[in-house]
Amino acid sequence: MNRKLAAWLVVLFTILCVAVAFWSRGGGGREGAPGIGKAVVWLDSPPADADITVRNVTKDAVIYRIKPWDSRDVAEKKELPIGAVHHYQSKTTLVVFFDRGGKEVWRLLAPGKPYAFRYDAGKLLEVWQGSHGLSEAEDLAPFVATPIPVVEKMLEMARVTKDDVVYDLGCGDGRMLIVAAEKYGARGVGIDIDPRRIAESRSNAKLARIGKRVKFILGDATKVDISKATVVTLYLLPESNELLRPKMEMELKDGTRVVSHNYRIPGWIDREVASATVLDILGKDHTVYLYRR
Repeated sequence: MNRKLAAWLVVLFTILCVAVAFWSRGGGGREGAPGIGKAVVWLDSPPADADITVRNVTKDAVIYRIKPWDSRDVAEKKELPIGAVHHYQSKTTLVVFFDRGGKEVWRLLAPGKPYAFRYDAGKLLEVWQGSHGLSEAEDLAPFVATPIPVVEKMLEMARVTKDDVVYDLGCGDGRMLIVAAEKYGARGVGIDIDPRRIAESRSNAKLARIGKRVKFILGDATKVDISKATVVTLYLLPESNELLRPKMEMELKDGTRVVSHNYRIPGWIDREVASATVLDILGKDHTVYLYRR
């Protein structure tokens, strides 16, 4: 073997080693899931061109006009029914015009953010950031992927088995249900209001070859029926947990386990049965709370 060929073989071997190491870690800014098909690559942040969503949480239909803020075109007129959501896929800030106490006003909507029409303290129509009109709550929560060690701890604390039906409210990329199906043989239902998250979840489930055990629903977790759940998993904000509490109390069967990542469920002090701290791969603390309906 001549020296040039040997040098090329060394280079190729080095490239192969780097590629294998990169893939096993899930790529830069991503993490692989132990026990899960390596075809599934987990994203830990939302895409830069996420939708602008506008929801109507008033008791009346809302008429408004909307256009890109830097456009000279006439703003398009829209009617938003009660409880409905309009999606705008835009990398550009949008400007929305609406009637506020008999005067047309305008507000700017930033790319990737959810907004809601809601009445203020003076009973005048206003646009608030957050799909429920809460400035702290972007939809039920912004998309932040749950680290795999936390996913595994949540399922472990809930004592998930093959007989369980796990409902993940705000399912993101589907990792919770994929781990539940692969590791425990459970069935699952994921719910998310973002169509890209649902598409990603379905794709990941297909790659993991567990598509028949899980399904993903594009919808509002506050409105989808969850009565068939035996386990519910949450990674939402405190306001969202409080918003969902009456629904869980009404629809979940006695004995259903509810596991929440990082945030307690307000008003469920007497239902909390355990908590634990988990370290992610970066050494950051995460808290898991277990409740029983």
